[in-house]
Amino acid sequence: NLASIEVNDYLKKIPARKSVKIKPLKVVNLELLFELTRPDVVETVTIQNNNSARIHFRLVLPIDVVVFANPEDQWGQLQDQFVKAVSTQLYEMDQCIQRYTKRKSVPIPQAFHFELPESTTLTTVIYPAGYSEKDLEPQRKELHHKLGLEDKPYLRRSMAYSFPNDDLLNMYLRTIHKYIPPPSSEDFQVFVVHGSYTYHHYLQDGINDGGWGCAYRTLQTILSWYNYQGYINVPIPTHEKIQQMLVTAGDKGPGIVGSTDWIGSFEIRSVLNSFGITSKIMNIRSGSEIALAARELAEHFEVQGTPVMVGGEPLAHTLLGVAWNEETGAVRYLVLDAHYTGEDDWASVIDKAIDWKDDDFWDQLEPYNLCLPQRPWGV
Repeated sequence: NLASIEVNDYLKKIPARKSVKIKPLKVVNLELLFELTRPDVVETVTIQNNNSARIHFRLVLPIDVVVFANPEDQWGQLQDQFVKAVSTQLYEMDQCIQRYTKRKSVPIPQAFHFELPESTTLTTVIYPAGYSEKDLEPQRKELHHKLGLEDKPYLRRSMAYSFPNDDLLNMYLRTIHKYIPPPSSEDFQVFVVHGSYTYHHYLQDGINDGGWGCAYRTLQTILSWYNYQGYINVPIPTHEKIQQMLVTAGDKGPGIVGSTDWIGSFEIRSVLNSFGITSKIMNIRSGSEIALAARELAEHFEVQGTPVMVGGEPLAHTLLGVAWNEETGAVRYLVLDAHYTGEDDWASVIDKAIDWKDDDFWDQLEPYNLCLPQRPWGV
């Protein structure tokens, strides 16, 4: 898995007890140049006359290839790899142009790199610019069949691989759970969220929501997941926008807008429904019984793969996965804490805001309502 070898300076500050063992990977960006003239070669020019109708166009192709190399590799070997990668991509761009050209409308082909299950390299797909995800679905279905992928998104453009330095450009930290070690595979089966999301928590965006905004932040994280998986393409709503949506849906009165009122799982479901996202509500009588839902939660992460909102008066948490031992009944929970109030610093967040929790993390006497967002069908 590429996540386990991705490294950057900010990751080196993560406490050793909390982080995965990272094998260094250095990204070297190279600029591709073509020699336009070859003075040592005498060119032979052949002119043909063909009166058939044809389209003439000129495109600047945005070549973008990824080559994996070891420090001990010889430069000549790397040159061969680059030439092969560029040649392959030029061919695939030509196929893309032919497939999507309509009369005199010629698309610009673009390269996207994806991290796929059980793969230690990146898979590159060429898509035409200016087309919607729905327009590209037939191509994705062909690729899913060719690559043997499940019937869930892997190759939508919003899911393209984020290189180490790309994370520094994001306003919010992305998919942070991949940097902490899961429980032992000898003791548990591990089921976690599928795909990317951004982490939202107290005091972000200049909003002082400490003590009341945790469910709003959990909803923002959930919606970011749907954005990254390409199911929706919307700005992450503010607290006030969420409140306005609840009023529009008829779930709250106008007085909630601009207030510090707490919301729960049912309100989360209502807002998600406004975006066309269905959800299931799971009622847990007390925190001592959450472990009894382990099988259903494991199935949710395996099939749906969406973040789960866990609401209990007055706290809300984001559940990103479960580790379950079916024989012993032991369960651990991957909890992302929206109550964090520190800086968006990788080391601090991973140390303080996310962890695998035991049963005693939950208030044993408190009832909980879980909102389990459902994944739409299609690739």
